[in-house]
Amino acid sequence: MWPAVPRWLSVDKQEFDGQCWRMDEPFVDSSCPYCSQPLSFPRSFIGTLQECPNCPEVLIVAEEGAEVGRKLPIPIQTSRLVLRPLRGADAEDLVEIMPDEASVQYTASGALDVEQAQDWIERAARVLITQPGGILSLAAELPEANRVIGLMSIFFLDEARKQIGFTLIIAPGNRKQGFGSEATGGVLKFAFEGLNLHRVTAECDSRNAAARRLLEKAGLRREGESVQSRFQKGEWINETRYAALLTDALQVSNRS
Repeated sequence: MWPAVPRWLSVDKQEFDGQCWRMDEPFVDSSCPYCSQPLSFPRSFIGTLQECPNCPEVLIVAEEGAEVGRKLPIPIQTSRLVLRPLRGADAEDLVEIMPDEASVQYTASGALDVEQAQDWIERAARVLITQPGGILSLAAELPEANRVIGLMSIFFLDEARKQIGFTLIIAPGNRKQGFGSEATGGVLKFAFEGLNLHRVTAECDSRNAAARRLLEKAGLRREGESVQSRFQKGEWINETRYAALLTDALQVSNRS
């Protein structure tokens, strides 16, 4: 059955999972890369992330003529790190990433104990990035040490799912070693090469000089500062906004 048409949509449009398409638009048939069940999406959804209606997975809608959609391009590998979905065994490492309030001074996060970390991992696993307010939470693992040293959170900023934002926390003992900018570079590659997104955005507390340096080193452009734009931990803070565009990534690729 067709979903109801919201009043703000014209009568010749329909809505699916927060996204719109014309009623006369053709559909593209394929199958899910996870459960192999048949799928059908509007042509305008090609290349976007959508939920499979048959299994609890998110896929990239197949191009016309392709028989199978694409899996989300994770884990993300960089020269030293692997960004992968969180596991229950990561709880103790998460505690080390956020051991006290001083370690997360400029973030909205708070210190965790093992029980809280385990509960958070279980809840995060049930959330899809395509859901309203959904976040893709990834562990930044250092394979040579068999240890998680960071936490990356990725989320959509628009209904069309062409823009993402992200946050990153690196364990205190692993800071100032380039892991933050390396993980950020991995997310940019994931967004632009893996998902063909339009824009990636990150914001940080303007007092956090280390975060500003990290984002600039990773290639994001400073776009401005919002004054007292977020109430965080009992005070209004200024936020500095950084972003990168797909066109920026293509220009770098063409020069290399």
